[in-house]
Amino acid sequence: MANSKSKTKKKKQKAVRRGKNEGSVYQRNDGRWCAVVSLGYDSDGKRIRKIFYGWTRSEVAMKMTAALGEKLNGGHASVINDDLRTLIHDWLVTFKQANVSPRTFETAEMLAKLHVYPHIGELKLAQVTPNIIQGVLNKMLVAGYSLAYVRKVKFLLNQFFAYAKANRFINDNPVSECIVKSTPEHKERKQETYKAIPIEIREYFLEVISKNDFMKALCMIQMFAGLRIGEALALKWKNVDFDNGIISIDSAVTELPVRNSEGKIVDHRTVISDTKTAASVREVPMPNILKTTLLEWKKSRWVQQRTTGKSFIGPNDLVFANNEGELRTYTGTKTIFQRLMRQNGLAPYKLHFHSLRHTYSSMLFESRENPKVIQMLLGHKDVTTTIRTYNSVDRSYFKQAVDKLDSKFHFDDD
Repeated sequence: MANSKSKTKKKKQKAVRRGKNEGSVYQRNDGRWCAVVSLGYDSDGKRIRKIFYGWTRSEVAMKMTAALGEKLNGGHASVINDDLRTLIHDWLVTFKQANVSPRTFETAEMLAKLHVYPHIGELKLAQVTPNIIQGVLNKMLVAGYSLAYVRKVKFLLNQFFAYAKANRFINDNPVSECIVKSTPEHKERKQETYKAIPIEIREYFLEVISKNDFMKALCMIQMFAGLRIGEALALKWKNVDFDNGIISIDSAVTELPVRNSEGKIVDHRTVISDTKTAASVREVPMPNILKTTLLEWKKSRWVQQRTTGKSFIGPNDLVFANNEGELRTYTGTKTIFQRLMRQNGLAPYKLHFHSLRHTYSSMLFESRENPKVIQMLLGHKDVTTTIRTYNSVDRSYFKQAVDKLDSKFHFDDD
């Protein structure tokens, strides 16, 4: 009996070590959520960890926050003794993760692992100076990383040290004095942008996607309703109101990492989660061309279902379910799109799913629509993001807009 208990105990300890993604929140096979948070070190220098369980993610997050609060209220000793790797990691999983999308958290975690921990992860909080942070950022620039990418690392560090200052762990934020700017030795590489489909090939593009019923419906909903690809793949028929011509958007597809027993990412799983931001939850009117396309797509799926006996819509009610009625992956969908582009001579235009969304906004701009209205239709958090889309608008419309100024005044030609 004692041996049995001993084995059980060992198994449980092994399950704890499985969380080498220290502090990360994950769901166990039994359905419960589990989280691990570091609470510093004991007198022997051994790391103190606490494990929390709950039936919901928010439940374990609250327990983690409460435990960290107790740690903070107990003084700064543990914080002073912890290295930056531990402190930043705990901050990420305890505070950052609860306030951002899974994809944004994954990016932040990746930036920390690649560019923060290797350089300053072993330092204590009090040892970090503006010169040290500036050195990390400068090394990235010299290595050829774009300004935009380096600024993401600076933003992450600034958030963490602002948090540390707010909790009085430090007196000053060392990142606030750091700068990231181009130098003669470093030219900013242009960020990859997804331009709208050129006007001269838009009609041909519609002909090409019409060769594949699934791709036609998927591309049209992005091109004529401005949905992100993740929002389109997560869309359900109950959110498509044909009577009133409205599409309601309240969720999106995202890919979450699958980790092995060492905490390394070995695969990704596709799930439906919240939209990118609160502003992304919206209702978008359907133009007639899109309404007709979606009605045809739904009818074709029902016909296929009756003919083959397969449930193409399935219990999930997904508009763009795969042939098993399940959620499609972004990677597989992208492969179908790119193959269609190559087969029909459109590969040189380097079109992307986001190009379709840009086309939607560009057509609205070209129609002289109010930028604020376009912002709301696209689900942008602020209008600045929307205005940047002007870069995708056909330049001929710029001259037409300026030419209108002539009509405001009348001059005599002498």
